[in-house]
Amino acid sequence: MKRTTAVLYSTAVCNLNCTYCYINKNKGLQAIDRVLAESFADPDYYFDFIRGYFPRRGDLQNLEVWGAETFLHMERVYPTLHKLIGHYPFFRRFFASTNFSYPEWAGKVFGLLGQFGRHAPRRFDVTLQLSLDGPAGFTDRTRGAGVTAKCLENFDKFLQRAKKIPGNVHVSLAFKPTLSVDTMYRLDTKEKIVEYYKFFESLIQKVIDLNLPNLNVNYPVPNIGVPAPAGKEDGVFFAGLVKNCREIERENSEKGHFRFYREITPFATNVLPKEEDTYNYPCFNCGTGSTNIGFLPNRLISSCHNGFVDLLEDYEENLLANPDSSIDPKLFQPTHNKFTHTEEGYPAYERQIAHYNGAGSMCRMGCLAGFIRTLAMAGEIDGRYATEEGAFRGAELYQSCTCNCLRDNYMVTGSTCLQPEGMIKLLLNGAVDYIMEEGEHVCS
Repeated sequence: MKRTTAVLYSTAVCNLNCTYCYINKNKGLQAIDRVLAESFADPDYYFDFIRGYFPRRGDLQNLEVWGAETFLHMERVYPTLHKLIGHYPFFRRFFASTNFSYPEWAGKVFGLLGQFGRHAPRRFDVTLQLSLDGPAGFTDRTRGAGVTAKCLENFDKFLQRAKKIPGNVHVSLAFKPTLSVDTMYRLDTKEKIVEYYKFFESLIQKVIDLNLPNLNVNYPVPNIGVPAPAGKEDGVFFAGLVKNCREIERENSEKGHFRFYREITPFATNVLPKEEDTYNYPCFNCGTGSTNIGFLPNRLISSCHNGFVDLLEDYEENLLANPDSSIDPKLFQPTHNKFTHTEEGYPAYERQIAHYNGAGSMCRMGCLAGFIRTLAMAGEIDGRYATEEGAFRGAELYQSCTCNCLRDNYMVTGSTCLQPEGMIKLLLNGAVDYIMEEGEHVCS
């Protein structure tokens, strides 16, 4: 696939410590952040680095900024951003993720938008991914006491200034709610599910009411935080949750409720492979090793949007010495030098990804099907997947409604090819039957 997207990392620090976040908030991140700050001090460093991988002026189309909390130090990116805008005429899209929970957030966002207004002679599409898990009973439970109120206050501050968005800038607000295995149990009735979604609908309506041509907002679908430490019982409950979502949708189809919330996982496609013999399943993959490339200090390349944590060994050393993340330290596989690459070593990674993530990859399907069959024979997932045929069909269904994250795979299983069992247990204990449209089940 053609490379289109450059990724930069504005900071390694964050003001929150979410329960499901697998970036362990230890002092090693401070050391990484200092290295990142030093690299941005040279305004030519990232510009020259990026040009080496996007040599033609028509190559670069998108810039993504990741980190821990990107807007804490988004200003570091500005000098590089100005140079990229001037050099690449087809660079017109910008993306950043944010928890939008600290007092200065709205001002920092308009500081960024102002850069496009002043330096871009063309339209720019800016997507802000807003991490908000739901009402206070969800967000405060996973992100910390009082976080919901802070986010809502900042959201209103942003909307109050929305008419000042530069005319050449079109902003898309994309809510990203995450359910942990713990918080999904709070959606144990249809009434609670409806209340959960109405919370987001109330926020969406505020944007719609502004009626601004250069501001829009998505209708979010929650995803499960990964790696998901789920067991069979969690999977059975999750199946009931998805079933309730489906029923609510059908019961309220004429009223408009839930018309935008067809699934409980954003990666559900409702499309089975057209060519079953090749297992050409529509699994979601990020752009690692294909369309996206991440740039780090010291001429290192990141193959993951969380790859900045692999920049220094300080992070892993502190994690293993003082484990406090959601990842069981007994399962944690050090990723240093696995998702960061020298320029000499990166082409080998791209070749690996082209093989493993290619449509119809029997490498991935074989690994997944074997694991699914083992779990079924052990009674951890539905028994229909215990046969060889059932296991491959299970793998097909699973890949049709989830994502494949090589970093998650490696951190938990020690292999980029072997997916963690938690999400398999969530989806293949009945949930996939409700996620997929009726008549599309290939396992009976």
